[in-house]
Amino acid sequence: MAAGIKRIHILGIPIDVVDEENLPGVIESLYEIPDHRQIILLDFHELMRARHNALRRSAVTQAALVIPVSKTIVKAAKFLKKDAPPLRRPYPFIIRLLGILEAKNRSVYLLGSTMRGVRKAESTLRATFPGLYIVGRYSAKFPADRETDVVTAIKKASPTLLLAGKGLKHRHLWLSRKRTSMSPGLCIWEGSCFDVFSGKSRKPNDKTGARLVHGFFSSVIRPWRFLRVFRYLFFYLLLLVERIRG
Repeated sequence: MAAGIKRIHILGIPIDVVDEENLPGVIESLYEIPDHRQIILLDFHELMRARHNALRRSAVTQAALVIPVSKTIVKAAKFLKKDAPPLRRPYPFIIRLLGILEAKNRSVYLLGSTMRGVRKAESTLRATFPGLYIVGRYSAKFPADRETDVVTAIKKASPTLLLAGKGLKHRHLWLSRKRTSMSPGLCIWEGSCFDVFSGKSRKPNDKTGARLVHGFFSSVIRPWRFLRVFRYLFFYLLLLVERIRG
């Protein structure tokens, strides 16, 4: 583990505790390692999937940095009397990450959206982060027979960060699978950033009330999501058992 990172485990799944003041140093130490490293933004549902899916569990375990983006995970750490990680939200974390890289005049490769969308995103990032070098871009919706070419292009560009987003099949699992084929640097997947950068959608509203309203209407549109309540109940039961066992 890089200096400034403390790794804890919640129900067997790794979570990293990184204070805000240590984050720039941690990021710098990770991209200077002569290897390709992945950052995973872990929410509650992905944590639960990783407990029962070997591929997902392996991806999280092998990640250089696992950032919790769910209040449920943070509360679980406190309930188990572990060092609680700060709560971070996906889109603001991406902005923070790009700012850290810009301060060191580092580079990024964009892999997300459609070709039109990724070009718009590139234009926005060039204006917002003038000190950040964009060394390549490609739509995430590439056909299977172009995958090798896309990976080769990313490797040749040798970005400090491969920023992947909406449209990439298998999301962060694709990055995990292709990690050993990449040049040294970092990679991360985040679902909303390309739509925001391209102007297709607004910045996510992370206020509790807005998230509750969004979650409710998402469940109305997709009623099977109401079944997730049983996942939460099971999670809290597992936490109680773990705390009793010490």
